[in-house]
Amino acid sequence: MTNLPELRQKRRGDFWAQILPYTQYIIQSGVAVLTFFLLIAFAAWYTTFVQNIPAGLPVYWIMLVLFTPLTVYGSVRTYMRPADVVFMLPLETQMKSYFAPAWRGGMIGKSFWLMILVIVAWPFYVRAVMEPKPLLVLLICILLLKGTSNYGSWQEMRMEGQRARVSYRLLRYVAMIGLLGALLWLPLPMAIIVLAAGIIVYIICLRLPGKVAVPWERLIAAEKNHAAAVMRMLGWFVDVPTGERKVNHRRWLSFIGRRLPWKQEQAFRFLLTRTFVRTELLPTLSRFVVFGIILIMLARESWFGIAVYLLFIILAGMQLTMLRKQHTDTLWLSIYPLPPAARRLETIRLITIVQWVVAVVLWLPIAITGNIIWLTGALIAGLLIVWIQRASLNRKWLRELQLEEEFE
Repeated sequence: MTNLPELRQKRRGDFWAQILPYTQYIIQSGVAVLTFFLLIAFAAWYTTFVQNIPAGLPVYWIMLVLFTPLTVYGSVRTYMRPADVVFMLPLETQMKSYFAPAWRGGMIGKSFWLMILVIVAWPFYVRAVMEPKPLLVLLICILLLKGTSNYGSWQEMRMEGQRARVSYRLLRYVAMIGLLGALLWLPLPMAIIVLAAGIIVYIICLRLPGKVAVPWERLIAAEKNHAAAVMRMLGWFVDVPTGERKVNHRRWLSFIGRRLPWKQEQAFRFLLTRTFVRTELLPTLSRFVVFGIILIMLARESWFGIAVYLLFIILAGMQLTMLRKQHTDTLWLSIYPLPPAARRLETIRLITIVQWVVAVVLWLPIAITGNIIWLTGALIAGLLIVWIQRASLNRKWLRELQLEEEFE
């Protein structure tokens, strides 16, 4: 008889055995050192900020924005494989023992980072609020919301209809954000009552739709997306197998690329533009930019805000280098008569344009300060980083092409 917990543990070990060899490239890239110095700068800035909190700061809204992503987001790593639909189907009634470690691991891992965030934000919260709630009570309530969100996410996965899954996902977002807001704004006794009542009503609502015992296909698709996200992040530092790409037909963005001339030298630009719009790179970069704007808004009048601004431009450029690995195995690119340098030039061109847009968007919170020297210096430094990364990518690409020619 198959030992399901041991099977999941083995699959987890196999996955991380593929990932860990690449971590040395992350360390060698300098990002780890840069992050370490950024943490030191953040500690210095945060100490000064807490001691001199500006009057009229929307404290509750800031806390809500900080806590919402980690509270609402819920997922588990099941390490399911396509063949499981056939070979593990007879064990469907026993799959709880397989999923139990995934539930615990997902809850413990995400709760750990949520606890760290609450503890870090606590000095700011205590000094900015007239009647702050006790730290232990706040932690317990937020972790309770986190556990409820994780449970709701799993129940959504099991729901039979697509419409039901989408509706209940929206319900979970609204309910968790609303209850988190009630916890922050309401007096403690009333907040606990609202929290308990809201969680009970939400759990009762989750029992209404029909569900399947094990959503095999959805779990396998979710696991593919999780693994692909990890490989995409590693792809910022080293060439890795990207696996199967997820394509989304975003019709509201279909106009992008249509105005490109139908010329041979711009054919690859059209393909790459559509690839950027339709793959996961666009939403990933968008979420990244929104998070950067929030951080820069909080520290826009300090050197730490400038450091965050420049770091996010660098990281955005690293994300966009994923475009270089797109279509490396596309057959028709070796058949159609494209100019030899088109792939390199058009890829670098698109990466530079998007990174410039990101640099300007992230610069807007700094521009609000009205300090001409501050905002001008930040923008020039940001655009300079874009140009340096462009030149670096171009040199690296040409060097690799030269090595390939010498090898041949």
